[in-house]
Amino acid sequence: MKIFITTTAGIVFICLGFLGLLLPFMPGFLFMLGAAACFASLSPRLRRRLHRQPRISRFLTRLESSTHLSVLPRIKLAFWAGLEALTQKRT
Repeated sequence: MKIFITTTAGIVFICLGFLGLLLPFMPGFLFMLGAAACFASLSPRLRRRLHRQPRISRFLTRLESSTHLSVLPRIKLAFWAGLEALTQKRT
């Protein structure tokens, strides 16, 4: 059941992400990060590939370390970690 919910959430996030890339008032990249987090939790290979990217790695590490939080604080954390990943300066 968890696999079905995670896959469905990932697909919904991808659809919202593409919609957000077309609409100027919707943050498409945040939804794409959410989709990446959903699919990375299902595929160890994808998780390894995403952890090689510095910005996405920090985002996924924060989400993976927040398993003790309830749903609403995890959503808030995902939002702020996603914003940080998008606004972070390259080094």
